Amino acid sequence: MRSYGIYKVKEMYQPFVIGRERLLYDLLKEDGLQNDYLPEVHYLCEELEDQLIDEAIMTNLGKGFPSIEYRDREYKLTHPVKGSIVISQSSYSLNVCCNGSRMLDLDLFVALSGSDDRFFAVMDGQGEWGWLKPIKYTDLRVKEAAGLL
Repeated sequence: MRSYGIYKVKEMYQPFVIGRERLLYDLLKEDGLQNDYLPEVHYLCEELEDQLIDEAIMTNLGKGFPSIEYRDREYKLTHPVKGSIVISQSSYSLNVCCNGSRMLDLDLFVALSGSDDRFFAVMDGQGEWGWLKPIKYTDLRVKEAAGLL
């Protein structure tokens, strides 16, 4: 089973975080604390909108899963071949457990990155982290040079 914490970095801080992902990982990795209460998380990450997450899960991800259960801000999606995903939502993060094929992880990442490109995932206990959608660094530099950021 693989567990992830997924956060949405604020647009104004994304250029700062690029190249410093290890520092963000060190902040967000699980240390037995609920990260939603850390002031740094409030500063760097956006609160997750229920509608955005519901749309990403139901519209983008849900169509490939024959069984979907929802209860108290928690989804359980089950596929007969791939396995199951349990997604619980808090104010600043999605906590995800994937049990089965790695294709589950890929399906989830594609669904979330289709709704926004600022999602950052941290894998519990594995020392793995990264953007769900590759960052177009040149686009950020152009916006920064034009004074848009």
